[in-house]
Amino acid sequence: MQKQRGRAGRPAYLIGNGSDDHRIEPNDGSRKPLKLAGVVVSDGYTPVAHSDGDVVYHALANALLLAIGERDIGFHFPDTDPDYEGIEGGRLLGFVMGKVREAGYAVSNATVMITAGRPRLSGHIDRMRKNVATALGVDEGSVGIGATTGEGLSEHGKGRGINAAANVMLRRSEGE
Repeated sequence: MQKQRGRAGRPAYLIGNGSDDHRIEPNDGSRKPLKLAGVVVSDGYTPVAHSDGDVVYHALANALLLAIGERDIGFHFPDTDPDYEGIEGGRLLGFVMGKVREAGYAVSNATVMITAGRPRLSGHIDRMRKNVATALGVDEGSVGIGATTGEGLSEHGKGRGINAAANVMLRRSEGE
């Protein structure tokens, strides 16, 4: 089978995967709430993170960056830089989408699997899908988000942390 390649040998499609993890702790109300894909999923827990700790947006940003041959978000937004303290994952993802467009690609579809023993996420999935679709510039039908407790086998499943693993498919932009 012949590979489909465009201008300057760029592939027609790229695939990326990425992940992100953060510990979570009970929140007494004085710290940031737990947000996933820009949705507050719990005021009772807070992520331990330099940024907002939004593992869904961070995992997607990692997947997108790696798909276009870039380094991960830790390289672009180091946790040693005070300018990024508390930065929202949506802003990071917006920056990354700019890099995807500059590389001549657009998102075709994305999937995210979240592992967390707490809080329960099923009631938040639809809003997360909507936010991710908007951020990536795709229809909601092109975004899949799932959640599992992992049967309590990992630190995430035991409720001590939260993980998101993301996969993205990019297609060469029109006219490229």
